[in-house]
Amino acid sequence: MNYRYRTKAFSIVEITIAIAILMFLLLPVFTMMTRGSKGTILNRNEILAQQYASNYIAYCNLQPFNSEYLKETTEEKNVPSLDLKKGGSAFAVIDKLEEGFSRFVSIKDFPDSHEIPYKYKVITVRVEWQQSGEKTRRKVTMCGLVTEG
Repeated sequence: MNYRYRTKAFSIVEITIAIAILMFLLLPVFTMMTRGSKGTILNRNEILAQQYASNYIAYCNLQPFNSEYLKETTEEKNVPSLDLKKGGSAFAVIDKLEEGFSRFVSIKDFPDSHEIPYKYKVITVRVEWQQSGEKTRRKVTMCGLVTEG
């Protein structure tokens, strides 16, 4: 063999050992990034659920107090979307739930009372969703008040 033309290089064993060491050093970084993404998605879904609930309560406040829409309910009803259109096209808001979200509403009508000088209704909105990778459904509940006049 002619040693004068021999080049220096890494062997396959040295390269394998270097890759294994890098893998062990970078594994915690990838784990942290994955957990951070899950937390971001959870926060996003909670914000969406709160927004869906508050949109419904705001919609109820736009309705006349004695409208059919605000009749007292004996059990929760599922309201998947709202389509607000008023007088031609003065404004139009479409509130459709994302896939996996469900919105349930109950309305309680309180009669006149000598202690409280006005009529009111309590609207309870519960929004549920399934977080990926979890078996139980998460939920957000929000209450609102609609008064007459």
